[in-house]
Amino acid sequence: MNGSNDQLFEGILQSAQNQASSILKKAQEDAQAVKASYDKKIDDAIEQEKRQTEKRLEQISHHEQSSIRNLKRRHEVSRSERLRQLVMDSVSRKMEALRDTPSYGKVLVGWIAEASIGLDREEAVVSCSFKEHVDEQMLREAEAVVLRAVGRKVLLQKDDKPLIGQGIVVSTPDGKVAYNNQVSTRMLRHERDLKELMEGQQCRKG
Repeated sequence: MNGSNDQLFEGILQSAQNQASSILKKAQEDAQAVKASYDKKIDDAIEQEKRQTEKRLEQISHHEQSSIRNLKRRHEVSRSERLRQLVMDSVSRKMEALRDTPSYGKVLVGWIAEASIGLDREEAVVSCSFKEHVDEQMLREAEAVVLRAVGRKVLLQKDDKPLIGQGIVVSTPDGKVAYNNQVSTRMLRHERDLKELMEGQQCRKG
């Protein structure tokens, strides 16, 4: 009986050991699987974070480059505007200084003739600023210039109402149509040429 009991006990013990080994092996396999799964999740998370970081850095770089380009454009626009204004102011000062010279009367005659041709009317009224003087002789000279230039007669009369800015305005007697030949308007007409000149200078400097 004792031998049988010992064999039974050994059998139970061996079975328990085998079962324990099987459970331990399964647990180890499960642990390995869980670890591998977590390792993959960690690697995937790291890779995803790396891609997102690279994307954010790329966006930041593009934003900085765009900001730099915008700053450069604003600087160039501001510089061009300052240069344009300096040129316009210089021209205005020179024209004001010219107003006090004997030759300025011929300049006004040319402006009156040019405006009369542009207005294209048989009769017109000439206005000037209170700092300038237009007399009958200048009107006749302007009429002669128009006749020589386009072969058309025009009768010009002086308007006693003064302008605010330097230069002249030639208008129809009813005042509905006018050709503005004031200094400020003439400079605006040549603003495109001035811009092209400034851009050309900037290109040569570059």
